[in-house]
Amino acid sequence: MKRTPLALIFALLSAFAVTLAPGARAGTPTPIHFTATVSPSPVHAGEVATVTVKAAVDPGWHVYSVTPAVNGPAVTNILSLTGSVSAGPTTEDTVIRKFDANFGREVGYHANAATFQRQFRVGSDPIASPSVTLHYQTCNDKVCLPPTDVTLPVTLTVAAGTVRPEFATAKVIAAPPAIAAAATAAKAPSTGLGLFLLAALGAGLLALITPCVFPLIPITLTNFVKQADGDKGKLVRLSSGYALGIVALYVALGAIVTATVGATGINKIAANPWVNLGIFVVFVVFALSFFETIQLTLPANLGAMQNTARKHGGVTGLALLGITFVLASFTCTAPFLGTLLVAAAGGERFRPLLGMLVFAFAFVSPFLIFAAFPQWIGKIPKSGVWLARVKATLGFVELAAALKFLSNADQVWQWKLLTEPVLLAAWSLIFFCAALYLWGTLRFGIVAETEPHGAKVPLARGAFALLFLVLAGYCFKGLAGRPVALFSAFLPPSGYGVKGGGASEDGLTWLTNYDGALAQAKAEGKPLFIDFTGVTCTNCRQNEKNVFPLADVREELGKYVRVQLYTDRPGDAANQKLQLTKFGDVALPLYGVVDPQTGNVIDKTAGTIIDTGAFTQFLSRSRMAIAAPSATAPTVAAAPAWAPYTPESAAAATQAGKPTIVDFTAAWCVNCKEIEHDVFEHPDVAPALGRNFTTLRADLTKWNDPANVALQKQYGFASLPTIVFLDPSGKEIKSLRITGRLSVAEFQKRMQTAAPAAAVSVARG
Repeated sequence: MKRTPLALIFALLSAFAVTLAPGARAGTPTPIHFTATVSPSPVHAGEVATVTVKAAVDPGWHVYSVTPAVNGPAVTNILSLTGSVSAGPTTEDTVIRKFDANFGREVGYHANAATFQRQFRVGSDPIASPSVTLHYQTCNDKVCLPPTDVTLPVTLTVAAGTVRPEFATAKVIAAPPAIAAAATAAKAPSTGLGLFLLAALGAGLLALITPCVFPLIPITLTNFVKQADGDKGKLVRLSSGYALGIVALYVALGAIVTATVGATGINKIAANPWVNLGIFVVFVVFALSFFETIQLTLPANLGAMQNTARKHGGVTGLALLGITFVLASFTCTAPFLGTLLVAAAGGERFRPLLGMLVFAFAFVSPFLIFAAFPQWIGKIPKSGVWLARVKATLGFVELAAALKFLSNADQVWQWKLLTEPVLLAAWSLIFFCAALYLWGTLRFGIVAETEPHGAKVPLARGAFALLFLVLAGYCFKGLAGRPVALFSAFLPPSGYGVKGGGASEDGLTWLTNYDGALAQAKAEGKPLFIDFTGVTCTNCRQNEKNVFPLADVREELGKYVRVQLYTDRPGDAANQKLQLTKFGDVALPLYGVVDPQTGNVIDKTAGTIIDTGAFTQFLSRSRMAIAAPSATAPTVAAAPAWAPYTPESAAAATQAGKPTIVDFTAAWCVNCKEIEHDVFEHPDVAPALGRNFTTLRADLTKWNDPANVALQKQYGFASLPTIVFLDPSGKEIKSLRITGRLSVAEFQKRMQTAAPAAAVSVARG
């Protein structure tokens, strides 16, 4: 990467600032500034005081969370308050959590500003110069400064008096929830929010033609026209107020779901087998109600509620009327609402609220449209037998949907009763019966009582009958093992209930154990592709059955070792934990690529695969990011062997006649690990590094250890990463020093420069 003169000047200034950054040198500029306070003031001896430390972080820098991570960065911790003992752990305000591939886990940090608190019980001894000691570490995208202790002066007055009850014990300081970090440059494919909102719109429009709703529309609108008495503005106000009540109730339902469980909460509920079994029963009951086999009635006090609303008058009264209208039509709209909320599972947190909002506006659209064009009210078809037929037809659809929820419970409990052939056969029979009903061959309910045998079938009804017949044949076709892409997302996983498991649509072998798959990938020198999936996840089936078998996708997947991990069944706790800890996500489906040699996550993506080309690029890009061994790749022996840096090893390096590279690193240095993995181990770097240089590595994790402090002074640095080039005589080639991350090409240039410079130095010596 070529640098402009301005960039070089900025880099030099940054390096100069970093050299003055914290470490062992107090009073020098730092990229983070702390202030500390103690409350209450004054405090009585024996009481619990709260220390609050506020941090102002310079742009581009960040300070880490109080939550420790194994092999991660140093945590922030309020260590002590003069003259007191700890009464609780350090807490923090909202933390940003971001998955870091170098650590193989999420890392919490703060940018711009942060607040930390800890409680201490104050002693009785007088305090001359009270202070707070804070331990922290800060990094930017190029360098990490070492973990540092800073002493912050505070005002602490210990007054005489008994211990006050409100300060006698430590209080729980609740930590706010973490927020997700900004999205990375490689965006995940769309999770289908647009399709979900389109489904919400369709559900709202379909609910309008149910027998509980449709007859009330012209009656209500005609009543509003009479009340308006030719005043179009009043008509609009009446219809809008009525619609407002309807929208308010549905939005309130979405808001309650969003506030209590959210979309991911619904996801957990939707995966529960008992919930699925309950939904199956409810849908069957509603279907029987639509068939007029049973009758569902609402509480009689709804009528009294309507009378109260009419007496109230005004917009409030109209809104109350709208709410009663929603409640009265519940038996017809409930299946649409339940399905819509279940469809919100696994999406954004506000998906239930957005879904209810779109559904509500579709549901009230007639009141808004006909208020603007009242002359169209007379053209609304009158209710009659046709509406009862629509209701019964929806009953068949309800039965088909009910089987899907029963299938979810079947898969979670592993009954293996509703296999793919059984489910397709059942759907085929249901759709065939719906076609017979629309043609008039199958008769029941009010249709059988009022419509004579052999009555002519209207064109529209015949078209819908033909549609259901086509669907029946389509499902029947799937019984022969042919693909049924239209319903594949709602079918069980391939091979479910089949002896021997059966083959997947993509024709590839999928392992089911992460550790075994990781070991196989490491042995074969292939990257590892992980499919986090669920038996109740329709988007998972959509991708697995319709996207993975595509030629381009299958070809890329064939270059991976593949493992499929279910997370929504009993016994899947280990897979759930792996997904959360390693990938920092619980969404389904989620796809991740892991480097089997290091265990690091290369990339991940989640949701329905809308753009198959982008998904293929994701697979190709992730695979290429892993330096997999090949027939022409250098052998492992050519890679550099980093010897520990000691005075003896440094002296011995001068006898080898080669330049030396000293890598100063630490366990808490993120950028050091990135350079080690991305640069030193790169196939274009490692052979030349091992062949042409003596490589030494100094571990400065214990930054303030006397030997490490001596190294810092000897080479004059105060931050990591720091990498120095020494000529064969042991003298540093200072123009080649590295003080931050760099590209492979930049490091290669430094290596090429180091050898000639060393040769000249030896000749002159």
